[in-house]
Amino acid sequence: MRANEKVLWSGKPVKTPFVIQTVGTIPIGLFFMAFSIFFIWGPISAGAPAPFTLFGLIFFFIGFGISFGPTIWQLMRYRNTEYIITDQRIITQTGAIGLDTRLVDLDRVQEVYVKIGFIDKMFGTGSIFAVTAGEVYVGMGGGRGQGWGGPFMRPGLAALKEPYEVQKMLQEAIAKARQLKG
Repeated sequence: MRANEKVLWSGKPVKTPFVIQTVGTIPIGLFFMAFSIFFIWGPISAGAPAPFTLFGLIFFFIGFGISFGPTIWQLMRYRNTEYIITDQRIITQTGAIGLDTRLVDLDRVQEVYVKIGFIDKMFGTGSIFAVTAGEVYVGMGGGRGQGWGGPFMRPGLAALKEPYEVQKMLQEAIAKARQLKG
């Protein structure tokens, strides 16, 4: 923390919606696992040597990784995920194995908005996006570029229980930070 920096809010995402946002990969992985049965059973029933059977196991493990890998990774990330909003900046920390700490000064933020997706609706949560000049604040999660020179979209603060209250508090902090700077 900087000298004279005051924490206005801190918290963690709600665990279940944070973790299960990756369950969409499970059907794809299960398809790979089912497909691998043909590559395992075929050589076994034909009496082929063991290396031919092992070829099917590769597909099985790829399917397993696609099905459950992202969810396990997100569960590991949850342990280390924390959000902090101070009177000067937004700080996010996350990571499955190592730690990724990201900071953005409040006076750089141009817009703050809340996105509530399907899983968020089920659990009463939402994600907060903080847009800076030419980019969307990268706090965690994946995203897609918006063309050449456009913003890079990623949730900053995902799976928050009361996203609109946090958004309001953040917008007030941004206004104060601009008054102090300007």
